[in-house]
Amino acid sequence: MIEWQRRYGKDGLVIIAIVPGYQPMTREMLKNIAKGMGINYKLAQWEKEQNKLPKPLSLVPSYPASLLIDRQGRLRGGVFGPWLTQLESQLKEALKEKSTVSKTEGKPAPSKGQKSQR
Repeated sequence: MIEWQRRYGKDGLVIIAIVPGYQPMTREMLKNIAKGMGINYKLAQWEKEQNKLPKPLSLVPSYPASLLIDRQGRLRGGVFGPWLTQLESQLKEALKEKSTVSKTEGKPAPSKGQKSQR
């Protein structure tokens, strides 16, 4: 994940590692873990019950799990365990696609010939 963030971060890759709530940690502890391990992506902690995670996270049967969600918010693939290389070709394809959401407005970008309403 660290290498992917280095390699693909400039292309729009966002990695968020979610720490399950059954391992409660303070924000400072998460920062120290990230620093100690050289983690260059975001860490988040789900503090509610595991069965209350939003989909598709609530469907994850085991950890570690890596889910590839594209710029449109669609689940493109996933692996359970450390086998990230299986996702890399799907990741490269997803990064080639352009977002349909305008970064400045948070709304779908205007289609060709349509003016933006600002």
